[in-house]
Parts: sequence; structure tokens; C-alpha cells
Amino acid sequence: MTAQSKSQQILASLAMAGQVAMTTPVPSTNQNQSVVDEKTKAVALDISQQEHQEIIAKLSAYVNSPAGHLEKETELYLEQQLSEILGFKVRAELDGKRLNHSIGTMGAEQHLLRFPGDELQAHDAYLEAGIAPHRGAFGWFTQNGQLTKESILREKYYFAVQLMYLPGWGQDYQELKPWYKFRKMIVINPAEQVAVVGVVADAGPSMWVKKQFGGSPEVIREGRIWSPNSKGKVMILFIDDEEDQVPLGPISLDFKTILARSQNNQNKDNS
Repeated sequence: MTAQSKSQQILASLAMAGQVAMTTPVPSTNQNQSVVDEKTKAVALDISQQEHQEIIAKLSAYVNSPAGHLEKETELYLEQQLSEILGFKVRAELDGKRLNHSIGTMGAEQHLLRFPGDELQAHDAYLEAGIAPHRGAFGWFTQNGQLTKESILREKYYFAVQLMYLPGWGQDYQELKPWYKFRKMIVINPAEQVAVVGVVADAGPSMWVKKQFGGSPEVIREGRIWSPNSKGKVMILFIDDEEDQVPLGPISLDFKTILARSQNNQNKDNS
């Protein structure tokens, strides 16, 4: 049973108890009832928060393991828990495809050229990171020759993954390249309790770099990938988002933020 379902059961039971109390001739005041409600909500929150902390602690330990993949049972557990926390599906394997690593070290990349003649000064932030002299592995970011809001975000939040080392890349290049082009993924930084949604837009880093992934200047800084706590250790997963509903950018994994986001989503669903 997940933390969310536990919390819902507790709150549902308390709501029923409140209804019984309202029909029972026992003297009470609104103030006392309010105190009881706040205490019971706090209990439900503590239970959810405890499980959340356990998941983050496990993730922090896993990302400091040798680069590669976790055991299948552990991988499935984390996929389920992270999907619930994030509110959308994440997978280490999607459509029968997976990277050579789902945990490892992420290095810092430069900005990428978005269109012919693009310049570093035209990018919004983190200009100190510089700009790569050549376009990324999938070409320009423009759509029909135009720099759109979507293409700007794709360059801002891009990942480099080691496509060139995938088994069968040489033989299946024509099939694999379009599948990976701008494929939406998420990097999880459990040490800082933050994640970043981005797209695959370049190949790398090379094996000799001894890093398994690369991130744009925005990914590295907004995801706090190289903080003293993180030291580049992350988990990266595919996002199962056929309808393209998950926006690119950073996501807080802080419990209170997640709880508020979940409540907002529930309110939208109920409205």
C-alpha cells in the first residue's frame, strides 16, 4: 500500500468518524473539532512523509552504486514509486529500448547551436558555460526553420546519452536515431530532492570521460547536479508521455511541494 492510499484511508475514516460525531448527542465545540481535525491531518501527513523520506534515502544510496542498472525488482519498485510521486509514468525501459545505464554520473555540457548562425549571447542564461562549435547529434532545434517556444525549451533542457555505445546502434541506426531524437526523459537527483525533465538532444559523453550522461547548463544548474551533496550522481529514466503532456524543466521532489501539487491536481479534477 502506498503512502498516498494510506493517507486517503486515514482521512476517509476520520471523515466518517466526524459524521458519526455530528449525529451523536455528545457535547462538543467547533474549536475542539478543529483541533481534532488538525491533529488527524498531521498524523496522515507524517505517515506519507516517512515513506517519502525512505524512498529518497533508498534512491540516494542507489545512485552512489556503480554505474549501470539496478536489479529488476528494485527497478520496478522505484518506477512505481517515482511515477506516483511525480504524477506521470517513468520507465527504465520503454518500447523495448533502454540505455546502457540508468544510474551513473552526469557531466556538464555546453549550450548547443539551435539554428544556423546561432550565438551564445542569444541564449537566455548561464552564458559562462559556453556554446559547442557544432550542432547536436540530431541537428537543429528549429521546427520548419523557425525557432519556436518548444525548440527553445528543448535546447535549454537537453540530455546527452551514450547512444554510440548501445548494442546494435551501428546496424539499427536508421531505426534508433528517430526514436531517440528529442525523446523525453527525467533526471532524478535524490541528494537535492529535485528532478529535471528534458529531451535527448546529443550523443555522449565519450567512454574515456568516465561519465555516463551529459546535461545542458540549465539541467546541471537548476537540477543542482554537481552540488556538494550530489557530486553528479543521478538516475535517468524515460517518460511515458505519448500525449506530450509533461512539460520540460525542473520539478521539486520536496514532500510538501509534492503534497501541494497533488492537492492542486485533485482540485482541478474535481472542478
